Amino acid sequence: MNWTELINPPVDMKRMFWRGLLALALPLSFRTFQFFPGMPNVQEAWFALCFLMVIIVYPFLKVRGGLLFSKFELYLLALMAFGICVAAWQAHQVFGQPLVYGILSQRDVVLVGTWLVLVHMLRCEMLETSDLQKVLIFLAWSTFALFGAMRAFLSPSSFLEYGEGFVTRPMVGVEPSFKLQEFFILFGVFYYALLGIRTGRAKYYLAAVVLFPVTLGGSGRGIAVCVAATLLYSLYRIRGFWKATIAATQFLLIFVVLFAVAFALLPSTIIARVRSFSDAFSAVFTGSATQDPSANARILETLTSLPYIQTHPLIGNGVVSHQWQGGSQTALGAYFFVSDIGIVGILFSFGAVGLLLYLWQYRFAWNAAKETPLPLQGPFQDATKAFLLYSAIYSLESGICVWNANVTLFFVALLFGNSAKVSLSNSCNERNGDPCVPRRPALSA
Repeated sequence: MNWTELINPPVDMKRMFWRGLLALALPLSFRTFQFFPGMPNVQEAWFALCFLMVIIVYPFLKVRGGLLFSKFELYLLALMAFGICVAAWQAHQVFGQPLVYGILSQRDVVLVGTWLVLVHMLRCEMLETSDLQKVLIFLAWSTFALFGAMRAFLSPSSFLEYGEGFVTRPMVGVEPSFKLQEFFILFGVFYYALLGIRTGRAKYYLAAVVLFPVTLGGSGRGIAVCVAATLLYSLYRIRGFWKATIAATQFLLIFVVLFAVAFALLPSTIIARVRSFSDAFSAVFTGSATQDPSANARILETLTSLPYIQTHPLIGNGVVSHQWQGGSQTALGAYFFVSDIGIVGILFSFGAVGLLLYLWQYRFAWNAAKETPLPLQGPFQDATKAFLLYSAIYSLESGICVWNANVTLFFVALLFGNSAKVSLSNSCNERNGDPCVPRRPALSA
């Protein structure tokens, strides 16, 4: 390679550079390995780097583009301010937690700000959605291989010293399990399943079936139900009522056959899995105790949170840091993890105002999806919309639209970048030879 190529590399080399950078940056921005041994300090350094990106790089890009903001950018900025300031202030008012603990406990909100830069890069064609697609599929298979190997060959009990962020807390009658972020794998499941629905080719269904079991960790019941609901909706949307009904019947028959085979080979495992589903649904719909310790714990956590929600219904009670006097369990005087109780936990921490603010991201996603023309509505677009639908449904149980807003808002930004009719930002203007020219009006919500 000569000096000219180093200074001005060819297009293919630039794309490979961005793909490599994305393959490193996305797992850090998704917090995929945050609690892995040796990774906490790396993740903290990434938080600091993202903070600098938000306060230095992004303002530079805005000044260069004329200080024009789209509604989506203003929304992200408001969400960051609310997620940090209001949560810290309310925890200070309600529990007496020092403000600095509340601010630091929400430091991951800066990851949302990095999508402001992503939107700019997509708008200016520094990145192509095809690059993001290839990187996401690569990460799906990479994390599938890693997580599958961990569950097959490693004992979670040997890693309890690394904390509850890496291994589930021991409970009576329940073995510890690894707590893994399977977002990339789930995206791969949706990508291949919907590609199979569109093309009818068995190899894509097989890829989705191979990927999916790795996602069935400690929260496998909720994930399985939400993935099934998302795929069923997508099937009817893509194929129409009659063809979808026939296909759904075929899938159901295949599932029954596979279930029967699994029951014949592993009867005790299947019975335990069915019982866990039954206990979970019984706890949700009746509110009574079951034989499932996890479901029972969620009932108690919900009951603990209700008086606080009634006292502060609008902007919630804030977020209590685990580093302050034992965290929320000490502050509330009971076993309590706000992320365990889904939408109830969101109301507890951020109130009705915070809940509506976080849910507004789906309004932006809906508008972007509607305004994307048919030529761009391929498998990548399908998988992106499916993941967001899944996240909305699963948030009822897990609250991932809040506790993992850095993930869900990434996919909202992808919808913006994949739209040919709308612009994600008004920040790019043709000034001083700037090649980034706004060719479309900004999306509103």
